[in-house]
Amino acid sequence: MAENLPFTVIGGYLGAGKTTLLNALLANAAGLRAAVLVNDFGSVNVDVELIRSHEGDTINLANGCMCCSLVGGFADAINQVRVRADRFDHIVIEASGVADPAKIAQYGQMYGLPLDGIIVVVDAEQVRTQAANKYVGDTVVRQVGQADLILLNKADMVSSDEIAPLRAWLAEMAPGTPVIETVRSEVPLAVLLGVHGGRVTARADAGASTSASHTDAYETWPIERVFPLPRPALERFAAGLGEDIYRAKGIVSLQDDPGRRYVYQQVGSRWSLGPGADWGGEARRTRLVVIGHRGATSSGRLAAAVN
Repeated sequence: MAENLPFTVIGGYLGAGKTTLLNALLANAAGLRAAVLVNDFGSVNVDVELIRSHEGDTINLANGCMCCSLVGGFADAINQVRVRADRFDHIVIEASGVADPAKIAQYGQMYGLPLDGIIVVVDAEQVRTQAANKYVGDTVVRQVGQADLILLNKADMVSSDEIAPLRAWLAEMAPGTPVIETVRSEVPLAVLLGVHGGRVTARADAGASTSASHTDAYETWPIERVFPLPRPALERFAAGLGEDIYRAKGIVSLQDDPGRRYVYQQVGSRWSLGPGADWGGEARRTRLVVIGHRGATSSGRLAAAVN
């Protein structure tokens, strides 16, 4: 059912690097079957070797992903996904460069889709100039303020002395929102996308890059608990992760509903906890994965936070 597909909105002003991010996602899906809704096929340079068929406003890819054009409208694109919902794990929607990503998120929720998060890509070299522009500034500032996670892209285009003021400005525009510095929108898939229903945990985690830059920048902390968690403890945990934690996800055994597993996912300060399948004969335990800036926390601190 399409209603069970989590969706991620990618926003950001023109030229920030959204299309580069989508290209990387399609080329390196690592088994994640994504339905990607885009404004213009022409701007997404899909590898011709990946294209299995091209049917009007839809491109089917050999890796199980699909691109669907938004030119015919959001409803038409969603309906294209609905008829093939069992083939996908996740929906990714690219907002146009002048659109409010939060409005796109609202559209998706109107169709009953669970929102995984809003990721906004900003141009490190241009974003403050764009924000000060009397014609487009309101749009740029609004986009930044709607983000659950900000990719400060083209970080190689500014000096190291400019990064700290940029981060301070972003913190003012979007208080508490994590910021990741990127070059060519390069970020592990596991940071971008969460887990829904336990279906894509392994595939999403497998998408994390093993390049030197990623190894240096990110760290993953697993948490496992064999006893059911009190709901207030999980709420405190989610609220206390901090700005250097980009993503948390996993399966939770809850004290107040011991017969059912719960699916937990978080990006930035946005987090959700939804019922999953019954445990059946499987051992009831909590398994979480936290992804963040290297050195941001420790397994011991995280484990103590869910006690």
